[in-house]
Amino acid sequence: MSSAMWIAITGLNATSRQLDVIGNNVTNANTMGYKAGRMYFANVLSQNLMTGTSSGIGQVGQGVMIADISTQFSQGSLETTGSVLDMAIDGEGFFVVEDIENSRFYTRAGAFRVDEDGYIIDTNGYRVQGYDYFSATPNAIGDINVRNAHSEPTATAEFQTGMNLNADTEAGGVFVSSVTIYDSLGAQHSLSITFTKNAAAGTWDFAADLDGVAATAQSDNQFVFDADGNLVGAADVTFTFAAPANGGEIGTGGVVNWDIEGATSEAVTGYASNSVVRTIYADGYPAGFLRSVVIGTDGTVSGFFTNAQTVALGQVLLASFANPWELDKMGQNLFAESLLSGQAVINAPGTAGLGELISYSLEQSNTDLSTEFVNMITAQRAYQACTKVITTADQMLETLMSVKR
Repeated sequence: MSSAMWIAITGLNATSRQLDVIGNNVTNANTMGYKAGRMYFANVLSQNLMTGTSSGIGQVGQGVMIADISTQFSQGSLETTGSVLDMAIDGEGFFVVEDIENSRFYTRAGAFRVDEDGYIIDTNGYRVQGYDYFSATPNAIGDINVRNAHSEPTATAEFQTGMNLNADTEAGGVFVSSVTIYDSLGAQHSLSITFTKNAAAGTWDFAADLDGVAATAQSDNQFVFDADGNLVGAADVTFTFAAPANGGEIGTGGVVNWDIEGATSEAVTGYASNSVVRTIYADGYPAGFLRSVVIGTDGTVSGFFTNAQTVALGQVLLASFANPWELDKMGQNLFAESLLSGQAVINAPGTAGLGELISYSLEQSNTDLSTEFVNMITAQRAYQACTKVITTADQMLETLMSVKR
């Protein structure tokens, strides 16, 4: 009977610990990225007793023990947010973050932001790890910083102008077309082409200047149109300009190409209608400053710049483990590598079995309240039953002691 009391005590201890696990799950029902715990019980080694039967031996269990408290890594629901740097992992993997002492941690909580120094950080102030394409080591895993992100200027090497030159224009009539181009430093210039109607039918002379300074050379200076208004012998025209005063370079070695020839080129026509510019395209652009960012499903951090360019700034990476159930829980939504978990294997999202990233989203706790409430009821009943064993054993002992009286 005394053994029954001690056996029941193991049940009380185990179920009270089970209630601790349940309580922790319930209280973290609103914690982003939280992974619920689950307790597993195991029976204690049994005691062998002589039974007096042919088998001679019987076994009596000695109670219950906690076999394991494991973390459940099932996917939590995703909540849409208004921040582009909020990220959720749709599948396996952990974000990688480092503190100021370069200690590395892992988390499913993807509420990130940019700090005053331009680093992408989590709610603990730890820096998110990945590739920073603007750092001195763009192919090494490290902090991601967007402060130094910029879009370099590109000199205009080629332009197209879709236009019509009025076939009814009298000899000596003038039409001017202008296009904005950029030098190698990103400075803006105006390239103007002046068309003068030649006395010959369907013929126009033209000359180019840059900011009012005439081109030093050009590969052609005349357009001729046939009876249908189509350009005869259409071929690209190149203009050569002197270097600007700022020290930059115009085009490629001072040469800018007017793309006229080819199926994708904008047409130059000579119809009997108003002289007009229909379309303009030029491939250069000035320097740009970061306006906003977007996160791709593969973790790529792309920046939108004031010069209408999109540039990849870096990439957020994910970690996986051979045995994630043995990761150490460090609090603050963080896990740490342990001997039993194995070393972290870091790859891009969407590769090596890792999930993809979903921007503007956060993963919520995977606690199932209905399951936890049922577990709470069963734990309570088990606890009550264990106490009933103790009181029953006590009553039996009391009855035995009353025999003396």
